[in-house]
Amino acid sequence: MRASTIIAAGTLVASALAAPSPRGYGGWGNRGGRGGWGKHGQNGNANVCLTDDDALAAADIFRHLIQEYSDELALDALTEDFVDWTSAVAIIRNRGAELPFIVNEILFDGRQAFMDAQGSQPQIPFETLNVFHGCNSTTVRWQTTRSANGQKTETADIPVVGIAILETVPDADNSYGFRVKTLFSEFNAAAWLVNNGVFKPNGTVSPVGVDPTPAPKPAKRAVFDDSLRGPAI
Repeated sequence: MRASTIIAAGTLVASALAAPSPRGYGGWGNRGGRGGWGKHGQNGNANVCLTDDDALAAADIFRHLIQEYSDELALDALTEDFVDWTSAVAIIRNRGAELPFIVNEILFDGRQAFMDAQGSQPQIPFETLNVFHGCNSTTVRWQTTRSANGQKTETADIPVVGIAILETVPDADNSYGFRVKTLFSEFNAAAWLVNNGVFKPNGTVSPVGVDPTPAPKPAKRAVFDDSLRGPAI
């Protein structure tokens, strides 16, 4: 389990994110009482900002969308007009080419478009490294060591590290008390393409499951090793 760092209003809070987070907690959640966006908030006052717990819930939404995707989650956590900006996924879908997906435009325009694409993908192991948040956005730093998991062409498991920014809006009628409206996501697309056998690297790559860390070299024997001396003459 890795400790994740949360930065909010200049305060550092250490929190563990390896286990799934419960829905509906924190300032915006339906069972929360501190915020203004949840059902039990302060009359829907949208000026109340994300709390640390809210940011953890938002980060966990992103993790579930990658690692344990379900249509039920997408319908509950995303706005209907949800949009996803990600040049990394566009270039991967293009298999390294410039087209057909334009890398600097919205890739998934609408929740249904995202669901249609994500629901057909194998789920991958996912680890949350850090969480940072502002008033209405949460930034997640994450990694996966099996980006080609479930693919027949998996050839390597180079770690892929990425950054995701989730913009949220209040919603008192779902499980969280807020929804993700916009996602900006970028990650190491080159490693992803190598792991999936699309790109051939200019160098050696360890097979899947093999630790690429070289074994330590045996220590050199001392020039004068007393244990090897013969009897004195």
